[in-house]
Amino acid sequence: MQASEQADPAAPWRPVLEGVAEAAERAGLDPGPVDFQMVPVRLLETVTAYGGLLTRLGHWSFGKAYYRLRLAQQYRELRLYELVVPTRPAVAYLLNSTPRAQTRLVMAHVLAHADFFRHHVRFAQQPPDMARRTRLWREWMEEAAPWQRGRGWEAFLDDAAVLADLIDPYTADPTAPQNVLRWVARAGAHLTDRERHALSIVEQQARFMRPALETKIANEGWATWWHRRLVRDQVLPFGDVVDAAQLHAQVVAPGRALNPYALGLLLWERAAADDPERPWRDRHWINDAALIDRYLDESIAAQCLSHVDGSFATVKAQLLAELDNGGIPRIELDGVDAGTLQLVHRFDGRELDASLLPHALGAVSRLWGGPAALETRRGDTEVVLTSRAWDGEPQLAERIVSSASR
Repeated sequence: MQASEQADPAAPWRPVLEGVAEAAERAGLDPGPVDFQMVPVRLLETVTAYGGLLTRLGHWSFGKAYYRLRLAQQYRELRLYELVVPTRPAVAYLLNSTPRAQTRLVMAHVLAHADFFRHHVRFAQQPPDMARRTRLWREWMEEAAPWQRGRGWEAFLDDAAVLADLIDPYTADPTAPQNVLRWVARAGAHLTDRERHALSIVEQQARFMRPALETKIANEGWATWWHRRLVRDQVLPFGDVVDAAQLHAQVVAPGRALNPYALGLLLWERAAADDPERPWRDRHWINDAALIDRYLDESIAAQCLSHVDGSFATVKAQLLAELDNGGIPRIELDGVDAGTLQLVHRFDGRELDASLLPHALGAVSRLWGGPAALETRRGDTEVVLTSRAWDGEPQLAERIVSSASR
C-alpha cells in the first residue's frame, strides 16, 4: 500500500500501519492508496450519517441518521470503529480512541475493504472524485435554493429522496422500467431546468451509494476474513493478540438480527474451502445475493440465521428475496395513460408499507406534475393507488383490480 502524506496524521500510528500494510502485500491484497484519518467519535458518527461524503448538501435526513447512530452506540447496539469511502484514493475514517492493538485489526479491516472496492467491477465503474463532485453540487444547490418555487427547496429535495431508490443500478437508459427517477426528470412537463438538474444530482449520488448497499455482506465478510488473517500473520506481543482477538469476537458475535460480518466471513471461508482461488475470482463481481446463493449451507445457516424460522430452503429463499435489488422493492414504470404516470410494484411476497404510501406516491405525483398511479398487492388483492398530490389533494384513491389466491 502506498499512503499519501496526509494518510498518517499521527506519528504513533505509522509503525502499526506499516506492519499491517506489509502483511496485506504478502497476502496478495492490493488496496491501492488509502488516506487514513484518525477522528473522534462524534465526527465518525457524522461522516457515517452522511454516507461518507461530508461535502454533500445538508439535509434533515442526515441529522436523523446521526441521532440513530448515537442512540445505537449509547445503548451498545452498535459500535463504530471505521468507515471507508470508495473514492480513489479510498478515504478511511478510524476512531482515534480505539486501543493501539485493536487499531491494528481495524486497519487490516480497512485495507481489505479498500482492496474489495478497488477490484470489484461495480465500484471500479464509480466516479473516483465523488467528494469533489458532491461539493460542487452542494454549492450549486445552495445558489439555486432561493429561486425554488412553490413549497421550497427542502420540500423539493424531500420528494426527490423518495425517487432516489427508483433506479436501475446497471443502466442509465431512461427507458429502462426501473429508472423511474430518470424518466420523471426527463419527461416531467412542469419541471424547471434547475429542478431537472437537481434530480440528476440526486440520481448520481444514489448510483454512487448503490453498490455498497448490494455488497454489505460480501464486503464486510471479505474485510473480516482478511483482518483475522493479517493480524495472525504478524509477530505481536501476547497482549496485543488477545486484544485483537477480543475485538474480532465482538465483531462476529451473534445478535438478534443478521450479522453481516459473521455471515460474510463464513461464506468466504466456504468459498475458499472449495477452491482457494475462488474468492479472488468472486471478489471482482459478486454481490450479497450471489454469495449466499452459491455458498450458504445448512451449517452456516444454523450459526448465523437461527433467528429466522423455517426450513433451510425456506430461510435461504426468504433471505435471497430480502436481498434482491439491494433490499429495495422493485417499482417500475408501466407507461403513461392520459397524463397519469403508471407504476407497478413487482410483488415478491412482501407488501409495501401502507403508512408510507401516501407520502411516497404524493412525491411522485408532485415531481411528475400530474396524477401518479401504483399497482401493488394487499394480501390477496391487487389494487391500484392513485395520488393527485400535484394539485393539492393529499389523499390516495384506491381501486381494486382483482382478488387472487397466492
